[in-house]
Amino acid sequence: DAPAPPTAAGVPPIPPGSVREPAPADSMAATELIKGNGPKAGPPVKPPSQGPRSSARHRLLREALCRHSNSPPVECPPEETRDPSPSTSSPRPLFPPTTVILGDSILRHVRFFNTTTKCFPGSTVTSILHELPQLLLSLPSTVTRIIVHVGFNDTSLQQSEVTKVHFKNLFDKLKGSGKAVFISGPLPSFARGVGQFSRLLSLNTWLQSASALNGFSFIDNFNLFWNRPSFYKSDGVHPSRLGSTVLAQNIQHAVLTKTTPTPM
Repeated sequence: DAPAPPTAAGVPPIPPGSVREPAPADSMAATELIKGNGPKAGPPVKPPSQGPRSSARHRLLREALCRHSNSPPVECPPEETRDPSPSTSSPRPLFPPTTVILGDSILRHVRFFNTTTKCFPGSTVTSILHELPQLLLSLPSTVTRIIVHVGFNDTSLQQSEVTKVHFKNLFDKLKGSGKAVFISGPLPSFARGVGQFSRLLSLNTWLQSASALNGFSFIDNFNLFWNRPSFYKSDGVHPSRLGSTVLAQNIQHAVLTKTTPTPM
């Protein structure tokens, strides 16, 4: 039997390597998985503030499966170079972009309509904070939204309280940007050990409440990617091309159905 889904109160033991990465699933098999007709990994993780997934979200994810094989990639420097310079999405949008997505190499192949992706391989919260002032100055006036996806590399440092302080500093800068801000939560690691998984789950839970506190919209990716091996590359960290397309559609769904929480 598959392990029970994680909750914020505790993390089930997930022995490293207990589930092997299968051969890439075809679109039909992945479609059945998202529609709920495939093998069950257990009941989904449902954060307290999140209701049942809407039919609109199902439709967007099904469209992602149809498009993932022919979607042009986002240009991003190889991870091993650790080049701090960002790379923007390609090709150039037909219309002026309205959204910028900023973050680490998880975003390597994430793109959608009228969006520019700035990918900084190996980035941490502090490195994104360092790049933000110049980035804001370079944005065209048509950009009204900023989506930030960062934090995985910070969890590897095993300094959760320090990471929270860095995020708070980043949030302060984002609040002064004059843009609608979305925080994209981390993906769960796959077969990388319970320690890494637990730290990412804890960060996901904290980011959800911290985003609401600051009036940002939070994008929950954790439940969507939990125990979905076909959504990952063999390293268990970076999304596969299918996973990248599903991630892009989940982000797009959040933008299209945006409900900004009231700051506490």
